[in-house]
Amino acid sequence: MDKRRYGKKAAAGLLIVLGILLCVNTLFAHLYSNDWNLGVVLPAIMGIGLMGLSLKMLLIKEPILKSKRVRVAVILLLTVCFLFFAVIEGLIIADPYTHRSELAGKVDYVIVLGCGIWPDGSPTLALMWRLDKAVEYYRHNPQVKLIVSGGKGPDEPFPEADAMEAYLIRKGIPEDRILKEDKSTSTKENFEYTKKLLGSPLDQQLRVVFITNDFHVLRSRILAERFGFKAYALFASTPPVILFNSYLREFFAFVKTMIFDY
Repeated sequence: MDKRRYGKKAAAGLLIVLGILLCVNTLFAHLYSNDWNLGVVLPAIMGIGLMGLSLKMLLIKEPILKSKRVRVAVILLLTVCFLFFAVIEGLIIADPYTHRSELAGKVDYVIVLGCGIWPDGSPTLALMWRLDKAVEYYRHNPQVKLIVSGGKGPDEPFPEADAMEAYLIRKGIPEDRILKEDKSTSTKENFEYTKKLLGSPLDQQLRVVFITNDFHVLRSRILAERFGFKAYALFASTPPVILFNSYLREFFAFVKTMIFDY
């Protein structure tokens, strides 16, 4: 009995530590992004849940759910949800490699997706890494035109596309090789408005390379194809401080896209 009690206390202690780490993750992600989106707050919600579970293990001996059938049903439901989450995350992780830009061949356009700028107008680190990938690609493929796609967010001084264009020009990209789409406020609109910018009919498929961060590739490619692009990805890494948050949030964004974003 003593071993069982000590084991229970050790498990509860581990849950408390994990809960604190998840809350700290939310704090650091917020300090990086200055935002309270789902990806930022969800780790803290999970952490509070784990700490609540640890208190239950330590203080409440009786099961919360009295009925054994209900407990089994809840466990089965949670197992199915976890498996669904794992499958989707596996697809999110794999897609940047299965639809990589090398498979596209020669293209005329590269679409760089916006992802936020700071109040002073400078790109966030995630966006900077996307733009650096665009510069690298252009230097090996000078025939392409770079389309910078991103409108003005609520806390941004001007459209993301303006900041993206300025960054590319500072890196030596000729201004006449850059096209701006500065109205979009979502990934769906990135491709919808870019298609209109190019004047290409929706039912005419246009082969392109798009640039985004790794966690964002699968959803972006699906949306690109919905708006008439045959799309291949050149992906940038995700800043480590928001890596966990980004993949976590992307699961819910992917489900939303599959249901609503048409």
